[in-house]
Amino acid sequence: MVGVVLAGGVAACAYEGSGDPQPTAAGLSRRPAPSVPSKGPDILGAETRNYAELEKRLSAAPGSVLLADSGPADGPGVGFSKAATVMTAGPHTVTAACVGTPHAQMALSQETKGGTEHVMFDVDCSGVQSQVVQLQKGYVSAHLTRHDPTGAWTGAVAGIKITVQ
Repeated sequence: MVGVVLAGGVAACAYEGSGDPQPTAAGLSRRPAPSVPSKGPDILGAETRNYAELEKRLSAAPGSVLLADSGPADGPGVGFSKAATVMTAGPHTVTAACVGTPHAQMALSQETKGGTEHVMFDVDCSGVQSQVVQLQKGYVSAHLTRHDPTGAWTGAVAGIKITVQ
């Protein structure tokens, strides 16, 4: 009886023999990801200095930090996009700054019962811009709007910090 059960179980198994076609390396490969040009040492140096200055500017924002992010303000790709959860509805201070470019544009958005609310910040990079906004409980997102996301890198950076008092 045991032999019949084992024979039936072995017969139900499938084995790949040398006659079965094997997948080729080309069949398993995927399309290569698009390459992004690298930043040269001059651009990296400028970007490092600009991030240090940006951090000084944004560090002056008072209050408890809800969201903070920064990124390149020029060149290929996205500078930054970040979300956070607002636990207490009410006034929040949005502080934005940029370094190495004359201006930058950032957007703040939040889903509400009536749809999505957007606040745009046109930032003059000669200083820091702060504005008080009313946020509801739930997710809020901030991102850098790029005027030319395919342009050349210069080392320009931008950042945002949302705080609550």
